[in-house]
This record gives sequence, C-alpha cells and structure tokens, in this order.
Amino acid sequence: MDEVGISIAAKLAEYLVDPTLRQLQYLFCGGKITRNVETKKEELILKQGRVQERVEEAIKRTERIDDEVNKWKNEVVRLIADVENLVQELKANNGCFQRWCLIGRRYHLCKALAKTAQQMTELNTKSDQFEPFSHHVVVPDIEYHSSKDFMFFKSTEMAHDQLWEALQDDDSSIIGLWGMGGSGKTTLIKEVGKKAKESGLFDRVIITTVSQTPNIRKIQGELADLMGLELKEETEVGRARRIAMKLQSRDERILIILDDVWATLNLEDIGNPFGDDGPGNCKVVLITRRQEVCTLMDCQKIIPLGLLTEDEAWDLFQTHAKVDGSAREVAKAVAVECKGLPIAIVAMAKCLKGKGLDEANVVLHRLRHSKPVDVDKGGSDAFTCLKLSYDYLRTVEAKLLFLMCAMFPEDHEIIIEDLFRYGVGLGLCEDADSFEIARSQVITAINVLIDSSLLMFFVNFKNGKCVKMHDMVRDVALWIASKEHGTIMVNCARQFNEFLEDEVVKDCYAVSSWNENTKLLQFPSQFDAPKLEVLLLNSSDPLDLTLASFEGVKGLKVVAVINNGYGCQTKLVPQSIQWLSNLRTLRLQGWHLGDISFVVSLKRLEILDLKGSKLKTVPNGIEKLNFMKLLDLSQCTVEECFCKVIGRCLQLEELYVSRDLQPSGYTICYACFVGVPTYPKLRRYSLEMGQYGRPVFWNKGLRELLLGELNISISSAIIKDLAQRATTIEFYKLQGGCKSFSPDVVQAVGGLNELTKLCLRRCSEIECFTDQTIPHEDILVLRLVELVLEYMDNLKQLCHSPSNLTLFLNLESLYVESCRQLVNMFPANCNLGNLKFLNIVNCPMLTSLFSISVACTLLCLEKLTIKGCHELKHIIEGEDGADIWEDPRFSKWEILSRCSSVEICVWQKW
Repeated sequence: MDEVGISIAAKLAEYLVDPTLRQLQYLFCGGKITRNVETKKEELILKQGRVQERVEEAIKRTERIDDEVNKWKNEVVRLIADVENLVQELKANNGCFQRWCLIGRRYHLCKALAKTAQQMTELNTKSDQFEPFSHHVVVPDIEYHSSKDFMFFKSTEMAHDQLWEALQDDDSSIIGLWGMGGSGKTTLIKEVGKKAKESGLFDRVIITTVSQTPNIRKIQGELADLMGLELKEETEVGRARRIAMKLQSRDERILIILDDVWATLNLEDIGNPFGDDGPGNCKVVLITRRQEVCTLMDCQKIIPLGLLTEDEAWDLFQTHAKVDGSAREVAKAVAVECKGLPIAIVAMAKCLKGKGLDEANVVLHRLRHSKPVDVDKGGSDAFTCLKLSYDYLRTVEAKLLFLMCAMFPEDHEIIIEDLFRYGVGLGLCEDADSFEIARSQVITAINVLIDSSLLMFFVNFKNGKCVKMHDMVRDVALWIASKEHGTIMVNCARQFNEFLEDEVVKDCYAVSSWNENTKLLQFPSQFDAPKLEVLLLNSSDPLDLTLASFEGVKGLKVVAVINNGYGCQTKLVPQSIQWLSNLRTLRLQGWHLGDISFVVSLKRLEILDLKGSKLKTVPNGIEKLNFMKLLDLSQCTVEECFCKVIGRCLQLEELYVSRDLQPSGYTICYACFVGVPTYPKLRRYSLEMGQYGRPVFWNKGLRELLLGELNISISSAIIKDLAQRATTIEFYKLQGGCKSFSPDVVQAVGGLNELTKLCLRRCSEIECFTDQTIPHEDILVLRLVELVLEYMDNLKQLCHSPSNLTLFLNLESLYVESCRQLVNMFPANCNLGNLKFLNIVNCPMLTSLFSISVACTLLCLEKLTIKGCHELKHIIEGEDGADIWEDPRFSKWEILSRCSSVEICVWQKW
C-alpha cells in the first residue's frame, strides 16, 4: 500500500509541478521563449519561400494551386503577423515591467508566443505533406476560336439551322457535315459549337483535326487535353479505353467535332463515346469533303454545305476588296469565276484590293484561260483562283515561303522561327547583308501571304507565333511545286526506310517525314536524289548515320533531324553529314550527339541549331566557319567547358546558350570572357551565365541576359557590352557593392539604355531601386516596361526622392515579392499612366501604396493583387493619413478580397 501511495503522490506531483513550471516560464523565461519563436519564424519563412517557388513553377505550368496550399499560405502570413505583433508588444511590456507595471500582460504574451511556436512547427511539418500540390487546368475548348471573320449567308443559314436542330435531337448521335474544300465547313461548325457551349446545350465542345493520315495518338492527346484527362497508358488501345470511360461517364455533356475526315474512322481507336446502353451524353459531328464518308460512318443526319450564290459571293468579295468605280463590273465577273467557293473568293478579293480596271481585266482573263488539267473537276476552280493568288505575290521570298509551308503536314502549326531558319538555308534572303534584315524579309513575306489569305496567323501557347495553311491551299502549293520548283514529298504514314526506297524521291526537291512511329535505326547506305535540297526528319528512335552515304544528295542545303521523344535524349551518330559541302542549315535537336567535331568541315554552314541536345563540347575550329551567323545551344547539356571557343566566334550575329531545365554540365562562366573582345556583329542573343534558377522572362526579348552571381565591379568588357545592348536582363545574387540599381548598377555597366524588361532576384546589396538624390539621367527607369523584384532582403524603397513626373512612365507590369524591408512603393509625383498589372506579395513592412496624385494617373490599371502585406493600411493614402479609395474620384475600383483590415482592389476597364 505504501508503494501505491508513493506512486500516486509522484504522479500528482508530475501533474501539479510541470504545469506550474510552465506557468513560471511564461513569467521569467520571456527571452528564451522569444528566441525560440524567432528561430521557428525564420524556419517557417524559409519554408514559405520554398512553397512559393513551387507555386510559381505550378503557375508557369498553368496549373491550379490546391486549396490546402492556399490555406496554408494564408495561415503562415497570419501567424507571422501575429508573432511579430506579439514580439513588439512584449518588448514594450518589458519596458513597463522594469518600472513595476503589472506583470499579468507579460504572462499572457509569453503564453501566446509559446502557442505560436507550436503552431509554426505544425505548419512547417505540414508544408512537406501537400498531396496534391496543384491541379491540371483544362485548356479552353471551342471558345478559344475567334468569330471575327464569320459571315452569315442564306446558303449557310440552312446548314446552320439543320446542325442546330440535329444537336438538339436525342436520336442523332453522329452528325455529318460535308462540302467542298474551302467552302467554310470548319468556320460554320465552330460558330455552331460556340453557340452550343454558350447556350448550355453542352458542357464541353471539343474540336480536333483528323486529316488524310490520322495520327491516333495526337487525336487522343487533343481530346484528353480539352477534357482535363491525364493519359498515363503507353498503348493507343489503353488510351482509347481511358478516353471512352470519360466520355461514357455521363457526368458531362460533350460534343466532339472531328474535322477534315477523309475516310472511315473507327471511333474505338480514339475512344468510343457511345456505350452499350446508347449514346449517353455525347454527340459526334464529322466534317468531311466526301458525302460517302458520312454514309460509311452511319451518320443519322447528313447535312450538305452548299456554295455561295453569285450575290453572296459578291458581298463576301466586296468585304475584302472594296472595289469601286470602273473596275466594279469586272470585279463582279471575277467573283463569279470563283464559283461560290469562299476560300477562292477571299483570295481573289485580296488580289484586287486597291487595284484598278487594268489589273481586274488581267485577273479575269487568267481565271478564264488557265484551268489546271490534272486536278479533279470539283477543285479545278479553286486551284485556279489560288494559283492566281500565288502568281500575284509581289516577291520571290513570298513565293518560296509559300511553297516551304507545304513541307509540313496538314493542319500543322508552323513556327515562324522554323520558316526563317529553313528559308536562310534555301537562300530565301541571299541579298540581305545581315540576319536582322533577313528576318524582316521573312516577316514581310509572311504578312503578304496572310494578307493574300494563303496563310493564317496562329498563336500557340507553347511555341508562340505560328502560321497555319488551309488544307486546300496546301494542296495547291504542292501542285505548284511539282510544276515549277520540284516535287515536295511529305510522309506522315509510311516507315521512313520504305519511304526513301520510293523511286519518286529521286526527283524530289524536298522530303519530310513526320511519322512518330518511325523505326529508323540506320540511314540507307545509298541514297540517290540529286535534286534534293531539303531533308526534314522527325523521329523518337535512335538514328545511325555512320554508314550513310550522302554522295547522291550533295545538293542538300537544309537538314533537320528532330527528336520527338518528349524530352528523352536518344543517340544520334551524325558524322557522315560532314560530306555535305553545300549544307547551310543544320538542326539536330534533342539528341545525344557526343562528338560533333564534324561540323567544322561544313564550310558553308550558316545556321547550327543543337537545341536540347547533349554533346561533349563545342569543338575548336568552329570559329573558322566564316559563314556561320547563328549558333543555338539552348537547353543543351555540354560535358566540357566551351566558353573560350564561343568567345572566339566573332562572326556570329545570333547566339543562344542556356542549360537544360535540370541544370548539369557547363554553361558560360565569367572568367572565360576576361580579355575577350566584344562581338562586333551580334544582334540577337539569349545567354545564361553563372549559376541561376528558373528564368522569368526567358525567350521574350531580342537580346536577353540571365546573369547569376555576377560581381558587377569586376565584370569584363564583353559582359558590359552585352548588358548595354540587352533588352531583357535577369540578375540573380548580384554582387559588387551597389546600393541602388540606378544609378549604381547602371553606371557600373556603362548604361542600360535598351533595357525594357528587368528582374532582380535575391540581390541583397540593393536598398533602393532608383536613387533620385544622385544627379543622373535615368533613361533606364523611363524605358522599363516590365519589372520583377523578388526576395530582395534589404530593399527599402523603389525610389529615393525627389522624384520626377516621368518616372516609371512606360511601366506596364510590376511584380514585387518577399521584399521584407520594403516600406515605400511609389514616390508622390511619379506617373503610372501605363501600368496595367501590379502584384505585391509578402511585403510585411509596406503600409501604403499610392498617394492621391499617383492614384489619379492609374488610367490603364487592369489588375491589382496584394497578398501577405499585413501592415498595409492604405491603398490610396490621403493627406491626413486616411485611406480614401472610396472617394468618388476612384469609383471604378472594385473590391477583390481582404488582406488583414485592408480591402484589396482592382481597376476594371469600362
């Protein structure tokens, strides 16, 4: 019994003494508690920065951040604010305590601080447990397509009404729309699809192009992307079943539009939308030139799209030509000769825009007397019209560029930069004395083709500016090439070895292969095609060119071997290319190349593009290729240092060097540029130097520099020269003792008068962005269009006054994040008349944004985002220190959300 009593007494003591000790700690160990809290806070802030970097990476991938992550971020911001308030109050209480003030408040403050320490530990742990962190965002479907060129005619209204009726009919699960190529089928179905989406008839309207040689994997990928479905299956069969499960799930009403169908397509191959129990919530619309395709595909409704009447043709013609006066009657006859085909009408109208009677008579005569004899009767008129559009192109460059676009598959999004690099190799701009002039000539030629309705401009989110060619226009281009220039063969279905054995290849001017399933293990040892000037190969399997003989293709000027292995570098052995003495453009992208010393034998080479490849080094002797003007080593992995070789390539006009996204191997180091002269001819560049993370602006400017850990005080002449001419610069951990960017960094470089986009990240020496107290000509700040400031630990203000009215005048976008000492944003007299986007994140010392005078200049502001600024008291600060954003002068500010006690607003265009 005694032992039991002792045990009970000990336990009671434990329960009574431990809490008592903790209570005493709150009174007498405030310093220890505070130090512990500060340590926990620093750990949490570090974790906050890492989470934010993951958030930025996810946003760049256009992913949506998970709600739990956003909740965690908000809790961190709130908790850090609470901790800082408690610490400040405790310090104030310490002063009172020494003067014998009440100690009760001190007790409660320490107790609250100890509680926050535990909460910070929990948040720190939780940050490593986010699953998922972000979510894939479904890309826009039918609403992505523009309606600005659509015109309604009576002949199209009937088809429109029939389509709309069929979509509402539960008994019509497969609908066919057929008509002549270029008659406007795709334009019409896009309009009907948008109407179906906007009216709520369907939740999703997905359009994909099938083409003459269907790429099942590509079609599956487009369907999955537009449904937000991730396909992890390796085989096409597995992917099809996954898509079918989604389409048959009945959780959404989905309209699938299959455009440009040429033959029977088995829906099981791409993903059957119809289950055993009926059509469900899905419908399919087929777009085809052939009525029999609709019949073979068992369409319940088959809808024809007729050609325009003569009056409709004239209305469409006049929309694009606006012909007046004496040429009007002849122009009407030209419109009649287009036989009601919209694509031909628009092409001819643009030919005659701004022309007089004589030109109209010539066009009419040629239309009536130059029908192609080897084209199907149904396409003869369109071919004649489009051929005449080609004939009327003003320049040789535009004509050659038009034919070059036919080297790509149907409906291909043709990257403008590809056209430039191939065009240079084919002598498209031989009279240009620089690549800058050559680029202008290519862009001018593209604009001519777009204005003539022979090309369509297209913006791809991944590849940027592209063009597309209508399939009928492409047919005409291939036909013209075969008659005037030489046959262009485009392979999208056959194995490449089999394709090369075709006798027709021997007389080809250009050969391209786009079959993703190509198993080209070895290039043929004998390849005889003396007229061949262009060879484009796309493959995802290893290629061996060691036994290849290019004796029979010495006329090759352009060779491109592109790895489509989705980031997987496979081996390519290209040494035999060295015998191609006429080669001017060589592109070997995405391959494991190893030794590339063979390139020094290509004496006429103008463009060497090794983007995304892995190589041993850049070989000595490359600087002796006097014709080489463009070298692209973007996203390359280079095993040995190559900086000195690059430094000797003074003939270059364009240079692109960056590491792969997973940094390994060498990039440009500053030491190798010491004593190297400047590049006298360099006009475009994107160069990554030193150690750096993920870029912000990469590939968004003419002349780009990404400078990591640069000591500006001892930088070489060539670095300064490149910086002085750059339009975009990102500095990471800049060194050299500069307290301000302007004038300190600007003067150290020698001027940054061309700069329009600037990013400063983790440049802890900088205390203010521009110091106006030091007399200097601030051209930099006047020209800046985009400015990003991230993790600037000691940045206290953007501008050290006095300021002038033109400061930041051209600034359109400003992003400020984790500048924890930043107190002041905009000086009282600056003009933000062009500012559109302002983002301020995690700036805990910031108390106000705009003075009244600055706010009155915000005429273009579209979006204002503020997060994690818990000391912010005023959006617009009045003269008496009050927040006046509700003033009638600012009635267009709309509340977005709340940050602490401050309402965050956005300026909307009205």
